[in-house]
Amino acid sequence: MSAPVAFAGRTAARATRWSAVSVFGRQLAQVLFAVVLARIIGPEEFGLVSAATVYATLTALLLDQGLSAALVQRRDLPEGAGRAVATLNVVVALVLGGLTWVLAPALADFFSAPELSLAFRVLGAGLVLKALAVAPRALLSRALDFRPVAVGDVAGAVCGVAVGLGAAFSGAGYTSVLAQVLTTDAVVAAVLLVAARGPLPGASLGPLRVLLPFSARVFGANAVAYFSRNTDNVLVGKVLGLEALAQYAMAYRVLVIPVQLLGQTVKRTLFPAFSRMADDPPAVARALVAGTELVALLAVPVMALVACAAPEAVDLVLGPAWAPAAPVMTVLALAGARETVFYITPSLVSALGRAGTTLRLELVSTGVQVVGIVAGLPFGILGVAVGYATAGLLMTPVFLAVQRRVTGVTVGAQLRALAPAATAAAAGSVAYLAVAAALTGTVVTLAAGSLVFVVVALAALRVVHPAAAKRATARLREVAR
Repeated sequence: MSAPVAFAGRTAARATRWSAVSVFGRQLAQVLFAVVLARIIGPEEFGLVSAATVYATLTALLLDQGLSAALVQRRDLPEGAGRAVATLNVVVALVLGGLTWVLAPALADFFSAPELSLAFRVLGAGLVLKALAVAPRALLSRALDFRPVAVGDVAGAVCGVAVGLGAAFSGAGYTSVLAQVLTTDAVVAAVLLVAARGPLPGASLGPLRVLLPFSARVFGANAVAYFSRNTDNVLVGKVLGLEALAQYAMAYRVLVIPVQLLGQTVKRTLFPAFSRMADDPPAVARALVAGTELVALLAVPVMALVACAAPEAVDLVLGPAWAPAAPVMTVLALAGARETVFYITPSLVSALGRAGTTLRLELVSTGVQVVGIVAGLPFGILGVAVGYATAGLLMTPVFLAVQRRVTGVTVGAQLRALAPAATAAAAGSVAYLAVAAALTGTVVTLAAGSLVFVVVALAALRVVHPAAAKRATARLREVAR
């Protein structure tokens, strides 16, 4: 988040602020819905929700084909580019909806859950709503105009949660998620179309010719990333069953939270900003260091606290039935901290016009990750989590090297940018674990341990890295103005 502030002043700070509102509002609402729904229906039925989520994520990727990134990245857009992208998005949505209707029973049989057939068909029918929002979101992002995006995302999330929870409390069970998704997508599409004044689908696809070479590489990288991030869910659901998938997926949401809240906020603002400053390497280098330091400070200590507090948090928020998710949450929280920090890398590389490098990086990362997941599968969901996290650690030197190659920032400088966050996280973790060892009772341990963690982490940051603490405070204040 700090990088746009560093190189684009008030415009980028405003963009970052509205992007944060958009991502935080949407994700927090969705997490609230997931937690309440999980508490109502329990792990067994929540596994159906998790399987449906894997499908929804895949179709969202297929709808875009990397064209939204091309709309943002390209300096000069041909006439009618947005309209052409909107047309293709809707056509793909209709095709995917038809295929889903036909293949839904087979997809449901894959997870040994015939009742999923209805969920897949309903989600497939609603793909047109998602498609209508793709092009206007990209054009607003290109202009760094994130205010209407934030309004749409937050309004959609709030309306979706309201409808979904209403359905859940009425006894709709796992199908409550269908009402939530369709309502969210309808509201978001309506708001973004009005804010961007379209673009609506048209007859001409000619402008796509100049966008497809870049978008194809981005789509390839995104497809590989999807495979990487969902292989564990698919394998757990298929091999270990939907109840195990529910436990794993609930813990996995902890990993997703920082990636979505911080990573996507950074991606939304850094990608268009990096694209505009590609001809100024020193500025790109400064932005990388500043962004890495701030994102790490925001993500790493928080996820360290989640890792320490997972047993108490799961027991208090979800209940005893979800106890197997606690150790998985601890492992995936640590993996989420690392993944959030390096969420910058694909945006950085693609924005500098090296989408091919992004694709190769994702291919290598996916290969390592799949090996780790498969190796851990015989040991249950905790083994899968450990395999996932270990693969991420093994890829860390690769990400550092890629960032050095495209920006010239040394690995040492990148590690120094991470040091303040690591110091605060380590000090806070020791403090929390000491409190947990001394106290009994879920609520008391969670409250006292969290308070001590925050105090000790902030103290360690100010004593050991005072300059970094001042920089982070200044950047956050600038974004908040």
